[in-house]
Amino acid sequence: MGSTGPLVDRMVDYHARWGGLALPELALPLYDGGVAVMYGDDPDDIEGVGPCFTAGTDHYSVAHCFCINLQGRFGVLYENWVPLHSSVSGWIEAAALADMAQTMHEIRVWRGDEARQAQNLVQTLPDLIPVPQVKGLADNWWQGNGTLLAIYDGEAQLFRNGREAFTALYAESEDQADELRARLDGIAI
Repeated sequence: MGSTGPLVDRMVDYHARWGGLALPELALPLYDGGVAVMYGDDPDDIEGVGPCFTAGTDHYSVAHCFCINLQGRFGVLYENWVPLHSSVSGWIEAAALADMAQTMHEIRVWRGDEARQAQNLVQTLPDLIPVPQVKGLADNWWQGNGTLLAIYDGEAQLFRNGREAFTALYAESEDQADELRARLDGIAI
């Protein structure tokens, strides 16, 4: 069975923990809604990726699939593999943060090249730290002092032509939002 033996074991563990979990559509306009129902399926050894299995059904019919590799990374697969999070729980946490961000004050959303430049906010806003539960790779969330910063680069890496990077900044209060908007006016992004 080679490398697929450990992969099947990982898939069984995944299904025991997450199998049947129905997730709401992503609150951010990314990944065509995300995973709808989680379950492990189709274990295979994919060229250029290695052993992986699909993470469940999607909300919409899409060209890509969500996969978990032998190391437990959660990612997307199309013509290439882009690991989004170091773990499945990282994806779940990112989805929860995306939902929570919708209740906050949106400061600004950047797309494409601007989104990649806005990723520099991690250095510009000194109190931001990565949300450890997200275990981000291509996608990540940063937090600090009532502020959330979402950085999504996975779709842009997966679909090099046609999808854009996405970065968004949120604040808990209107005062924080006003202060951050004023700070952004002074930053060239």
